[in-house]
Formats: sequence, structure tokens, C-alpha cells
Amino acid sequence: MNTRERILAVINGNKPDRIPFYSISGLFPRGSFERELRNNGMGLIVGGNPIVTEIPHVSTIISKSKYGEEVKYHTPVGDISFERYTGRGRIATSLLNIDVKANFFIKHVRDYESLIFMIEDTNYYLDLKEFILKDDDLGGDGIMRVSGPIPSYTQAELLMGLEKWSYEQYDHPEEFNRLLNALDKASEIHLNMLAEIDYDMLIILGDISNNIGPDTYRKYEVSHYEKAFKLLRLKGKKCGIHAHASKLKRHKDWLSEVSPDFIESYTPPPYSDLPLDELREAIGDEVVIIINFPETIFYKGYKETKEYTIELLKSDPSYKKMIGFSEMGMAGINNNEIRNIFEDGFRAITDALDEIGCY
Repeated sequence: MNTRERILAVINGNKPDRIPFYSISGLFPRGSFERELRNNGMGLIVGGNPIVTEIPHVSTIISKSKYGEEVKYHTPVGDISFERYTGRGRIATSLLNIDVKANFFIKHVRDYESLIFMIEDTNYYLDLKEFILKDDDLGGDGIMRVSGPIPSYTQAELLMGLEKWSYEQYDHPEEFNRLLNALDKASEIHLNMLAEIDYDMLIILGDISNNIGPDTYRKYEVSHYEKAFKLLRLKGKKCGIHAHASKLKRHKDWLSEVSPDFIESYTPPPYSDLPLDELREAIGDEVVIIINFPETIFYKGYKETKEYTIELLKSDPSYKKMIGFSEMGMAGINNNEIRNIFEDGFRAITDALDEIGCY
């Protein structure tokens, strides 16, 4: 089996020949070491978007700013803008973009009108050409990953920034709820278009962060997952949740109730507080767990990293799992000493998979 066949086997409930080993595309610089990992079985999960958007009555101006660049949107009801820092080192990927604190869309209550106008003025179009070309380039080395609409409550945080979002829902609840309603309507359009695409892909519909507690997820977000999963599953789609939070144990009950097809970017201890066997017990055997390896283990050396990987994978006897990198990979490595530590760690994982990862 190649990587694509292994991932599809696991996602569809079938046993692969070995545990799929992956990286989100872009987390390793192109070069000899990436080639080594790819030759040793690492496949790719590549981001793509089969749905494009346009905002016909809004113009955009991008200019240099103190922090990197400012993006300004001119709407018929007023201008809004945000700033972003664009220096991302040698691994240039949108996954690693850094937004500047306090420079998000909502700076004043009047900015709601402009932001809601932009959301309501957005048109959605299906455009599979580039998406299919990307997938053709990928071939058997992996699978495409699509970011679908996430819960409006979380979208509001991304649009405002954590601090502003925390205050606005209490300081200006009427405007905040108008924004959520506009985002809900846009999400429904997006979901209906995704449902009509006949293509193998993984669809992410939200994430679990440390910023939101379980009661708030139940209040604002569980209904989004239930509705989206029901719609997309009727069309044969595989849908998941990005679970990169460190405090995961408190979320396992509602997570088991919504029962995604897969949980992506789950990182076991020492990063999170939820061991793999406990997560499996909570969600059952039907859910695929896409494990993000905690790279801090690498500092313990090759031997302990290999032993950790073996014990981790043995702790979940289900074959409905994968292991790899979706959060860090080699991002941030800036000297040869750290590079050597990490390269030994990555090799320890591939050696562990060779030893116990075959069925």
C-alpha cells in the first residue's frame, strides 16, 4: 500500500498494511532530510480549497506597516483593516502566519457594520481545477485536506483576536450576535457546496482550543458539528475536528457525543493531559485518531523517543489511527545542534514504526 491507500483504508474503517505516517505539507523544508523521511514512509496531508470566494462590492488595499503589512477593506458602510506579521523564516506556509495582537478587524463597535457587510456580500464558487491538479501532483503520497466552515463562535475569535472577542460578547452582545448570525448563514452556504463535491478528502470543521471551556462548546459549537456531520455524511464525506488543545480531558465527553469521523492533531502527554488510551476509551473504536507527535520528547534522545513511540502506539490496539506531524515538524529549528536532536527523533519514529507498525 502507498500512503494514500493506507489513509483511505483507515478513514473508511479498513485495516492498512501498516500505521500511516504523515506530515502536514510545509512543515519540513525541502531537501535531503525530507527526502529521507519520505523514502522511509512519510506521506503528506496537503491543504486545498475547492471553493473560492469573492466580495464584489469590497476593494482591498495591502500596504507595508510597522509590523509587516496592513490589509484594508473598503466597504460601502466603512473601512476596516488588520495587520499581520509576515516574517516566517525558511518555512513559508500559511499555517505559520502570525497575526499581530490588537490589530484585528473589530477595533470599534462601528466596525461590526463593515465586517457583517463583507460576510453577507461574499459569493461562493466551486472551482475544482486547481484542487484536482494539487491532488494529481500528490498522487499516492497522501491525501487532500479541506478546511470547511468552523463554528461561528470560533470564527468570531479569529476575526477579533482573543482579547477583543472575550470582551465584545459581553460589552456589545447585540452586535456580537448579529455577527454570529451572519457567519452561520455563510457557513450553511459553504457546507451545502462541500456536500456536492464527489472527491476523496478530509474535511476539518472546527478545533478544540484552551480558550473555550466544555460548557461553552456545548452552548455554541456542538450544534454546528451535529448539523455539519449529518449533512456531509449523507454525501459520504469524512469530517473531523482539529484537537490541538493541551487541556483535552475536560472535552472528551462532548467530543464522544458528536463522534467525528476523525480527530486531527491530537497530541498525547506530555503536551496534553489526555493519554491515548483514555481518548480511545472515551470516543470508541469507530473514530480515527490522527496523532500529532509531541516533539519535546526528542530532547530525551533517540532511544527514549523510540521507546515512547512504541509504548504510545501499543497503548491503542485499534488500527484506526495515524501518527505524524501537524503542528511543528521542523518549524523554528535554527541551528545545527537542535537540528541533530530533531533528526534523531524523527528517525526514532520511523524505526519504531518499522518495528511495531506493520499489521
